[in-house]
Amino acid sequence: MFFDMQNLTSKVKFLTITLMLCFLSLNASAKEKIILGLTGTVFKDDLKNFMDWEKYLEQQSDFDVEILFSKNYEEMNTFIKDKRVDIAYVCNSSYTKLKQEGAGKLLAIPIVDGSDQYYSFIITKKTNPYNSLLDFKDAIFAFTDPQSNSGSIAPRYFLLSNDINMSAFFRSFLYTYEHGESIKAVIEGFVDGASVDSIVYTRFTEKYPKAIQEIKVIQVLGPYANSPIVARSTIASKTFQTLQKAFLNMHEDAYGKTILNKLSLDRFDTPSTQDYSNVADMLKTIEDAE
Repeated sequence: MFFDMQNLTSKVKFLTITLMLCFLSLNASAKEKIILGLTGTVFKDDLKNFMDWEKYLEQQSDFDVEILFSKNYEEMNTFIKDKRVDIAYVCNSSYTKLKQEGAGKLLAIPIVDGSDQYYSFIITKKTNPYNSLLDFKDAIFAFTDPQSNSGSIAPRYFLLSNDINMSAFFRSFLYTYEHGESIKAVIEGFVDGASVDSIVYTRFTEKYPKAIQEIKVIQVLGPYANSPIVARSTIASKTFQTLQKAFLNMHEDAYGKTILNKLSLDRFDTPSTQDYSNVADMLKTIEDAE
């Protein structure tokens, strides 16, 4: 059998070049992946709405957006620093730490009921006798996350301001790692009280109006600048601008506005005069006391 080696070689070269061109074409058209991080800052019962949020961001850009939940606030900060997450909805205390380490920058600020501020709510069942955080001596209390401002930092700072060491004050305390879970723990009687994010609390009242009737807010700490959307400090400028535009225009888009309504958010604003210094001061006081 006779083989035309020159012709075969030409065919192999042609096939190789064709495959290379196909690969380059596919690679060039591949969308940039953006990882959106979510923590206990959000109400996880709203997962379907966050999936819609993911789709909205994809529609507003050429990005392939993927959601990643962290087990806790500290883990999310690690994800951001390790470039495993590009943007994230984090607690303002988490952002404060990222800023101090030069690892994160503000991308957008959520506006709720016309305000860029929120509070820490101290809650208990209506049948309980407590009237303030100072009444929970020898009680069981639920915090959200060690790095949560409303769910831990603010109430711990309040106790320290009253010369109270929480380890000796409560009979026991625990971390639920989600504001919604802290609310449920109070409703179900697993704990006597909890400190939670006022925005998540409001969202919970809208989703479970009957269940929340068993709860009362007995003390309000704050206000504090709303927990922001942050981007890792190393994100490309063009990517940052595209994502920021998508967030800022969300309330002007029919699909985006629907998502915002379901999440009880008005819109997102450009970061401007938000002041996180009070959170930084509380963090330092707590760290110095430890």
